[in-house]
Amino acid sequence: MTDIAKRADIIIGVSSAYEKEGVYVSAMRRLHLSQPLVESDLPDDWEVIQLLAKKLGAEYSYSSSEELWDEVTQVANKRFSGAKYYRLKRHAKRGIQWPVFIEDTPVLHILDFRTEDGLGRYVYKQYQLRGMVKEILDGKFYSKDRNKFYLTTGRTLSHYNNSAQTKRSKRLLSRYDEDVILASVEDREILSDRVILKSKYGKTTKLPVKFTDKIRPKTLFVTFHHAKSRVNSLFGDEADEFVLTARFKSVKVEVILG
Repeated sequence: MTDIAKRADIIIGVSSAYEKEGVYVSAMRRLHLSQPLVESDLPDDWEVIQLLAKKLGAEYSYSSSEELWDEVTQVANKRFSGAKYYRLKRHAKRGIQWPVFIEDTPVLHILDFRTEDGLGRYVYKQYQLRGMVKEILDGKFYSKDRNKFYLTTGRTLSHYNNSAQTKRSKRLLSRYDEDVILASVEDREILSDRVILKSKYGKTTKLPVKFTDKIRPKTLFVTFHHAKSRVNSLFGDEADEFVLTARFKSVKVEVILG
């Protein structure tokens, strides 16, 4: 099991994406009906949710994924009313794009927009310098304190996100069995081989430091693949005020020498 699964009180096995039937909707408005490649005796996601809901007093009686999708086409009829299973099966290769009534809509807007007057609605928001962007451009961000740095995060080629799958490969894990900090060669004199990163929200464990000429001075880059490193504790719950993206890419940190 993954590190996250080990924290659960109840583990329920479900069929994988290659073992189930269901509709996927992409960012291109394209609907695809997946078909199982192999048979499985494990339940589908909706079956587990329905079972739990019944235990909590709900009255659901779905018998198939098609029955669920039929309800979606009724509730969201302006988008999916014509996207029945038989049509999705007929166009299984290319898919169909919503809105789907009699035919699908490969191009969303041609002569006008789908509004009462045919005109699109655009809302302009004046760009504002704020937060660390403003501090950096004003020259106030990079502290003269030798232990204060700007931190950004990213992944290595060997691992993906929290490495729940990639660290199961001994070869991949052998390349990066712990998270690593990249620092500028110009900061070599003020950093040690292993350091702790600390922000106002939390701090990491001791992490190894590698020096490179690809990082600018007073900037640090750290990977986030291993939960034991506690890298995510540096960022708190702050998010962008408009799109609510988590603050995983920029934060002020203090370096505690190992």
